[in-house]
Amino acid sequence: MRVADAEAETATQHSTPVLITQLQSLERHGREVYTQYIFKLFQDEIVRESALVVANRVDEGEVRHLYYLEHYARREGNWTVEYNPVDNQIKCCCLMFESFGLPCCHMISVMKCEHLLAIPESLIMQRWMRRATPRQPTIGQISPSMTSMARYGILSSGYNLMSFYASHTHESFEHARQVSHEMTSWMRDRWEKVKKLRTSDVGEPSSVGSLFGVGDPVIVKTKGNPRNNAESNGTRKARKCRVCQSIGHDKQTCPKLKAKE
Repeated sequence: MRVADAEAETATQHSTPVLITQLQSLERHGREVYTQYIFKLFQDEIVRESALVVANRVDEGEVRHLYYLEHYARREGNWTVEYNPVDNQIKCCCLMFESFGLPCCHMISVMKCEHLLAIPESLIMQRWMRRATPRQPTIGQISPSMTSMARYGILSSGYNLMSFYASHTHESFEHARQVSHEMTSWMRDRWEKVKKLRTSDVGEPSSVGSLFGVGDPVIVKTKGNPRNNAESNGTRKARKCRVCQSIGHDKQTCPKLKAKE
């Protein structure tokens, strides 16, 4: 996913799509504000607009214009588009903009009828714009575990390449193994010293898994009804008789019950 995003960002920044329709002002504005992938989808909507015809238009003063669209040479499919010239608000009954965030071909047809040279700002979603690309995190925002994992990957790839070259001859193999043992012993001693320093500073031993973002699981309480403080202190409440509520006997040996019997 990161590679695909990088390729899409590179194509957006270093390539310019070709204009293929007659609505070049709208198409050029879309090329300037949209990413390359979204612009191609917007370009497809402009192409679909050529098959639409404005069947009727109703003006409700200067505040609201209603457009009724249908297919050319096929009277199937009727769409109603509302245009507000005061704030350049356009709404279509197909709800493509509400669901996907891209102007539909019906809205583009209304833009053409109103002689709009640019896409209204109300129809441009922030997430589809060129400048909406997230910034790369700075060094202070990267967690220590991610830094350790990145270092581990870089060292692993470097030593894999070294192992490839050292495995061709016996002398190179022996020399690489000896250097590897010496380097491993030196790094292990250094890591033990760092771990002791961390233990003395934090007050608890650090584990190897903490370097890679995986530590010991969190200890949770036992499921079920927890014991009360009296049982935890070793003292248990005395049981009472169910008949007389006295202590020292139960229902089977209750004197009041025997007297009644």
